[in-house]
Amino acid sequence: MLAHFLVSNRTPQDSFDLREVPKPELQHGQVRIKVSAFGLNYADIMARQGLYRECPPLPCILGYDVEGEIDEIASDVTDLKKGDRVFALTRFGGYAQFVCTQAEAVGHLNSMAPVGEGCALATQCVTAYHAAIHCQTLMPGEKVLIHAAAGGLGTALIQIALWKGCIVIGVVGGKDKTEYLKSIGVQHVIDHHLTSYLQYVHDHLGGKVDVVFDNVGGSSIKKAKSILAKGGRIITLGAAELSGKKGIFNLLKLVIGFGWFSPITYLSKSQSLIGVNMLKIADNRSDIIAHEFREVQVLHEKGILKPHVGNVFDQNQLSDAHAFMENRKSIGKIVVKWDLN
Repeated sequence: MLAHFLVSNRTPQDSFDLREVPKPELQHGQVRIKVSAFGLNYADIMARQGLYRECPPLPCILGYDVEGEIDEIASDVTDLKKGDRVFALTRFGGYAQFVCTQAEAVGHLNSMAPVGEGCALATQCVTAYHAAIHCQTLMPGEKVLIHAAAGGLGTALIQIALWKGCIVIGVVGGKDKTEYLKSIGVQHVIDHHLTSYLQYVHDHLGGKVDVVFDNVGGSSIKKAKSILAKGGRIITLGAAELSGKKGIFNLLKLVIGFGWFSPITYLSKSQSLIGVNMLKIADNRSDIIAHEFREVQVLHEKGILKPHVGNVFDQNQLSDAHAFMENRKSIGKIVVKWDLN
């Protein structure tokens, strides 16, 4: 089988090597998937830049989500079978033609689903479900602010928030992304290149929002706290502010940017700060992952979760896919498909 190895932390064009490797062997409770497409996530960019602590030593195979067909199942797996079309979360190893993963992190994928939707379901949609439904409860009429709202995760969060009857404020950069958000029903769209979202909330939304989904990190959390209503929640999903910035100085700047606070400041206003790291959930709470995969599958089948696949590259364009994602112009999910016919 073929697999893409990350071999250096340099530019996208000289970081990957396509190699022939043996098929991975099944372990207890696992399935092996013949991968038709794998997704890109911002953690991949951070890993390639040498900024992701979870990344295995180089050379390694990245990849956190795949879709494809089950090639083999372990003897103790009962609710999946060989030949099923599935979407799955992987603990690295997704940039390959075959990958093994725990059966709890696998869901059935409709045979008519377009290429790439399964990849988005496995990471962005499961993460959105965890952040928007499992960790807290969105109430009808609540004002929900979403950063990076045109991405795969942002799209899933928007769809859940609109389904719950919330007022959605989407923060993006650029005309194409603002038009995309308007097309999927976002009530308040802010281009941060043109307008301060803090000022917009002050001018148009009474100065407060109920929920903030933040993947920027650092000082963005302090800004979120300044506009958070009583009973509000901040859900922090990453630290994109650190992207491309190596060194202890930039790390300290990020940490200091989060600000210093006491739990009393949240207690007094009945506010919450919730951290989400889905790799840790997958590693330690297989019961939660199994539940969320089932629920995401149902929401997809009902048409509530409708992943937007922005770009599909083939296996020879992995470097191009990384460069495209890194320039922050992408909308929706970016995937790479295996096409060796």
